[in-house]
Amino acid sequence: MTDVAGVEFTLGERIAKGAQGTVYRVVRHPDYAIKLLEREQDLKRIATVRRLPLDDLAVAAPLTLIREGGAGYVMRLAGDMKPLREQYLPREFGRGDNPAWYLRTGGLRRRLAIAANVARTLAELHARGLAYVDLNPNNVMVSDDLQRDNTWLIDTDNLTSLSDPRSEILGFPGYLAPERNPRKASPPSTLADAYSLGVLVFRMLVLTHPLMGFAADEMDGNEAQKAADRGELPYIGDPLDDTNRLADGSLPALLFELVLSGRLKELCRDTFGPGRLAPAKRPGSSRWRDVLHTALDNVVECRDGCGWTFYRSRPQCPNCGATAGSTVLVTVYGGDLEQPLAARDSFVLSPQMDVDLLPRHAWGRHTSDDAVVTFRPEREGFAVLSHGESRVVDASGRDVRRLPTPRAKEVVRVRLETPGLPDRVLALRSIGAA
Repeated sequence: MTDVAGVEFTLGERIAKGAQGTVYRVVRHPDYAIKLLEREQDLKRIATVRRLPLDDLAVAAPLTLIREGGAGYVMRLAGDMKPLREQYLPREFGRGDNPAWYLRTGGLRRRLAIAANVARTLAELHARGLAYVDLNPNNVMVSDDLQRDNTWLIDTDNLTSLSDPRSEILGFPGYLAPERNPRKASPPSTLADAYSLGVLVFRMLVLTHPLMGFAADEMDGNEAQKAADRGELPYIGDPLDDTNRLADGSLPALLFELVLSGRLKELCRDTFGPGRLAPAKRPGSSRWRDVLHTALDNVVECRDGCGWTFYRSRPQCPNCGATAGSTVLVTVYGGDLEQPLAARDSFVLSPQMDVDLLPRHAWGRHTSDDAVVTFRPEREGFAVLSHGESRVVDASGRDVRRLPTPRAKEVVRVRLETPGLPDRVLALRSIGAA
């Protein structure tokens, strides 16, 4: 097949298939993919999407249109990526009903990293006045390598501008915002996207839909799904209605208590409780992004080596029961070393690997993943590696190259200085130390 510039492409393996078309790899071009559309008239819509402001976003935007041999477009997509559904939603697409499988597929840490990446991309789209429309696990591509968390959105041909929100696509069953179900078919919106995001995150972490508990189990499967998409079932964690709670002892019930941080539980209650049928009461995608990143920053790994990851607030590993031990926590404050102002953000330092302080930690900026400071574990402390023009200094203004592991009840304070940006105070303390 040939694009509008006369470049020839050969289709490779099929990656994904949806109602609007099929995505294929491109032979001899591992970093590209082609989506062939079911309807040639949809090319006009793709041409419109190409004019949208998508630069620097982790989305597989149309690069060029296919004119001969089929109707579709070429997109950039790394060769080692697979649809999210293949790795993380086994209750829907295969088996995965035990903790060992949860661990083998990356555990809590990687799931949070991927969820935070999706939320960030969605928030950036929303900030540009765009709605994604069809967020579901078929349209999220993730790295095949469990040591990486690269995440991209495909199917960008559904994108629509909020100045003229139109779409023939309502959404994917099971991820639909109630106001977008066929009975209501409200226009696309950022808050409908946020609802789909919430469902995606919940299913990836807890392995079940947030509205599919006891009440849904008593219904026919198709009817239960339709009722959930219409928002007619209560949230499984509703504090005032336990008729749809999860079955005691089931893996989702156990995960529900383990993998949702306090702030994530609040987000889920707001989204699937008051916000289920009232979009204006839902948290937006930027709130999901911030809470997911904070949750990720506070995950630790079992010190006995079983591989399980969990929140630092837990005294024991949920998998093997090993004592969690102490954790070094960095808290970012505004203002002067002598002024204990309210913290902006906190994150844990790992005794096994480098941890970066990012622009989002220091100034709430999510547009860059370039490290400001790297903390590298050493014996009884951490090397401090400043990047670019940033400096970490002590109270007298001298550069800090190394920080000791704080003793119990001790707080080590240093200042981060970056030209053109507000100074920040970094406070290190050991949490859980005897």
